Amino acid sequence: MNTPRPVFRAWRTPAALLMMNLALVACGGGGGGGGGFPGFAVAPAPAPAPAAQDTPPPTPEDTTPAITTQPSDTTVGQGVAATLKVQATRATAYQWQRSADGGASWTDVSGATSDSFTTPANQLADSGQQLRVHVTGASGSVTSHAATLTVKPWVATVLATTGVTYNHPYQLVLDASGANLYVAMGGNGSVYRIDTASGSGAEVTPGSTMNTPYGLALAADGTLYVSDQHRINKIAPNATTYSTWVGDTSRGYADSPATPMFDNPASIALDGAGNLFVADLGNKRVRKVAADGTTSTLAGDGTQANLDGVGTAAQFARPQGLAISRDGRTLYDTDTDSLCLRKIDVASATVSTLLGDCANGGVVDGTAATPAKLGFSYGVTVDAHDNVFLTHAWDGVARVVTPAGEISTLRDSTGAAIAFNFPIGVAVASDGSVYVGASNGNQIFKLTLAP
Repeated sequence: MNTPRPVFRAWRTPAALLMMNLALVACGGGGGGGGGFPGFAVAPAPAPAPAAQDTPPPTPEDTTPAITTQPSDTTVGQGVAATLKVQATRATAYQWQRSADGGASWTDVSGATSDSFTTPANQLADSGQQLRVHVTGASGSVTSHAATLTVKPWVATVLATTGVTYNHPYQLVLDASGANLYVAMGGNGSVYRIDTASGSGAEVTPGSTMNTPYGLALAADGTLYVSDQHRINKIAPNATTYSTWVGDTSRGYADSPATPMFDNPASIALDGAGNLFVADLGNKRVRKVAADGTTSTLAGDGTQANLDGVGTAAQFARPQGLAISRDGRTLYDTDTDSLCLRKIDVASATVSTLLGDCANGGVVDGTAATPAKLGFSYGVTVDAHDNVFLTHAWDGVARVVTPAGEISTLRDSTGAAIAFNFPIGVAVASDGSVYVGASNGNQIFKLTLAP
């Protein structure tokens, strides 16, 4: 019996498709679980996004100020300024404060708004005051510890020397260590080196005297320069003889390229580059001798007067004492006959008057606005903190000028000015000791702080 084939095919075709779909479902394909049309692959559902995690907020920057180095207790001599410093992090402003009652009450110091503070000239009555600084930041403020200021009087003792023949000591200069003091003994034509610890001394050039040694300058390598009548002599390190560097035995005025000439050069000062500055007293000028001996005029036109100005437009009455600041930028001149202290900006050769009215002399402490007065000043030197020490020969006193321009007379524990017999030379050691040469008294004094 024959079965019609169309009927058989109609039955088999749906059965085959059904079996294929079941196979696809079993294999994860086709119309499995995702819906859609039977017999077609369906894209798998996207994987769920990971759960969001919380991001911690950034740590805020610390803007609270903190003091890392406190101001220190400070001891200074009468008339000298003191400098206090603080170090702080995250600071935006500073205000120094002073207490005169042991810290019970504090007063802001006008204008003292940086991380360091230099006091005015300290007097004996200022001893015991306290200083502190209020530091402000973006988020708060902090106050430093209190530093105590101690001000001591000066004690003058005669430097007991052996091996030195005194005859009008003029200028003095110390070596960098303060162990050796050089003295120009103008009256006997000698330069002496004195051990400041033992007091023993000896001639630097024995048996080879000069005419009238006056000014001294010591180079870092030990070379000693000496102004001597109308010339500048040079003594090499450890040498026992001298040689004439510039000038000769005849007075005159001449700059290079002519043969340099001087007229009674007095004090001399040496900068770090080897330039020697000369207070050319007789020529009423301040001269400059370069390291190679080339000589030029820095300031002054030769007229005896006191006139501020630039270079040869300025005038000096009697330039005698000369000292240079530690940075080499400023010269200080005791323009003796003008009764004032002048200063010269080395780079521009600008001459100005720092203290004194240049007409009326005296020993009056204070500032230019007070006004302070000066007598006939001779010697001058600068210490490591740019305090300027000078001597008044006719008044018999030594004085100190702070970097801010306030002058004080050096005094003992009673408040009396320390007296010297015609002081000329002055030098200051790194430890603060001051040496003064009494020319008419034929003595050298050492000034230290009272215990």
